[in-house]
Amino acid sequence: MEYFVNMPGGRFHEPDVWAEEMEAAGWDGICASDHFWVSNHLYPHVFVAATQMACATGRIKITSSFCNNLFRSPVEFAQGALSVQQAAKGRFEAGLGAGWAEAEMRAIGMHYPPPGERMSRYIEAMHIARELLTTNQCQFQGDYYQIDISGDEKVGPVLNSPPPLVGSAGGPRGIREITPLVNRIEIKASARSTRGGAVDLGLMATVTEDEVRQNIDRVRAVSDDIPIGIFLLIAAGENEVVSQMKAAMGNGYLGNFMGHPEDVAASLEQLGAWGIERVQLTEFVPDSHDQLAPLLQSN
Repeated sequence: MEYFVNMPGGRFHEPDVWAEEMEAAGWDGICASDHFWVSNHLYPHVFVAATQMACATGRIKITSSFCNNLFRSPVEFAQGALSVQQAAKGRFEAGLGAGWAEAEMRAIGMHYPPPGERMSRYIEAMHIARELLTTNQCQFQGDYYQIDISGDEKVGPVLNSPPPLVGSAGGPRGIREITPLVNRIEIKASARSTRGGAVDLGLMATVTEDEVRQNIDRVRAVSDDIPIGIFLLIAAGENEVVSQMKAAMGNGYLGNFMGHPEDVAASLEQLGAWGIERVQLTEFVPDSHDQLAPLLQSN
């Protein structure tokens, strides 16, 4: 199983240095996320950060986790992804997500669609991104996008090996319609907790093991062989903050990824038996990556 680590807020000022450290530490991949801000963390631009990571490393895989479809056109997403793939010399995977953070959208004066519209926009954007990444052209007429890049027009750079397209889904419709369009699907275990436009810890605590396994089954019903990943918020350590986070999850399944590092590592390894091939680890508590590194990379 592969383990990817998402760049933590405390390292946003040095994506290149952090990437070098993660490669030296033996992680399989690193992620750049797409926000303007969350709480007091000011995010670097996702494509700039990913390019810095690519130029500072030579082995480790790099992905966008996930570019926010509400912020930009899928045409810009494709151009950015192709450009990072060129800088990374083939190590980039282009992750595109539906977008969820309402406060950011309101603050910058953009329309924040309701859940159904967000998913509809996302599905259309995925059709467009897939065509642009593989052919550098696209003709598409939908409810939200009208694209005609044809003839002598192309979105570049033109590459012999374009980046794989990665999607994120946490519900039946998203899994059913996004899975056929992508090279890898990532299940967002905490998806229900962000559908209202912000992280809801109370809803996150209600996620069950059965829900996660049911979503894996839904993916397999669409495709027998597509690689499956999972997005998880983690809190590993032996301190009061970790204990508080674990307590907040109660008996919910996602509490298994919060607590003593050895217990968290064991829960992560169990995912491999369910057909999960990659886990993206996003820190809910600082230093969780460092706590887990020696345990996960010794297996």
